[in-house]
Amino acid sequence: MRIILWSCFLLVLSSCGDTAKKGTPTSKEVPSKSATSTTQAGLPSITLEEMQILYDQADYIDLIFYNMDFSMSVNDKGNVQRVITFVDKTQPNPNFTCPTMGRIIFQKNGEILIEADMHIDKECRHFVFFKDGKKVFANNISDQGMAYFNQIFSKVKVAPTQ
Repeated sequence: MRIILWSCFLLVLSSCGDTAKKGTPTSKEVPSKSATSTTQAGLPSITLEEMQILYDQADYIDLIFYNMDFSMSVNDKGNVQRVITFVDKTQPNPNFTCPTMGRIIFQKNGEILIEADMHIDKECRHFVFFKDGKKVFANNISDQGMAYFNQIFSKVKVAPTQ
């Protein structure tokens, strides 16, 4: 029964992004430079060039949520691009230390382009990006991104596991 419900949820979720813009992003859709991390002060923002590569090339995203009985994948190009636009150009507050609540993995043809830890709680809402196992960038999650994650959490009624 749980598998059937999960499959239905993924089907509904995959159709949610049908209104995502297709084609080449405008400068409004792709974040520019600026950020430091709450978990590692001094990290730069992800570059415009890196965001453009993700937007153009990423074809699959895995979202793994820690301490929750839940994970998901996004494999529709429009929805992948929509998730990429959730990377905001604003800086995370460097004074907060927030636990990592999950990992997002951006892929192209099964190869990892970049990974990011997700920090989402009452005080934090940002990504810390990794390449080759090292922290390289940090950016806030946009309002649209937070709405997306909150919608997912409310639909599946996820609760942290003990």
